[in-house]
Amino acid sequence: MSKRSFTLVEIIFALVIIGLLAMVAMPRFRNLTANSKISSELATASTIQSAIEDLHSDWIVNEENNFTWGNDMTQDDLNDKGYPKALGDCSNDRPFSYILKNSITLDSKWKCEKEGSRYIYRGPASQANSGVKENGMGKPDSNDCWIYDPDRGTFALSEGCSS
Repeated sequence: MSKRSFTLVEIIFALVIIGLLAMVAMPRFRNLTANSKISSELATASTIQSAIEDLHSDWIVNEENNFTWGNDMTQDDLNDKGYPKALGDCSNDRPFSYILKNSITLDSKWKCEKEGSRYIYRGPASQANSGVKENGMGKPDSNDCWIYDPDRGTFALSEGCSS
């Protein structure tokens, strides 16, 4: 009966191959957190813009004086163009509480502030401490912000916002 086993050279060779494979794979996982923050923020922004457009469409076709929308908001909370005057309560860290029915999980990840007639929003990727580096590709990063303009009903990414 003979015993078969691996030699030291074979084991070292296998470890070298595993090390090379790890070196190739690691850069792909390095930006995983940043990419997930960017994807999350883009999906939320798309949802917000869709909710604004849906609300505006309802406002156009609705002829009732008791028009309600979002979380028990009334027509008084819309401007004369049919867009929300605000998307949420920025002073209480509830940036989307008016427009989205279940905004609690988003509210903790987004910050907003009022600047003149516009609102400035920063999400998981666009906050200063997000760790998402400047990408300049139309995707949110720590230098960017989202601007809600109630006069035009737009929720759009703005490159190079100051923190």
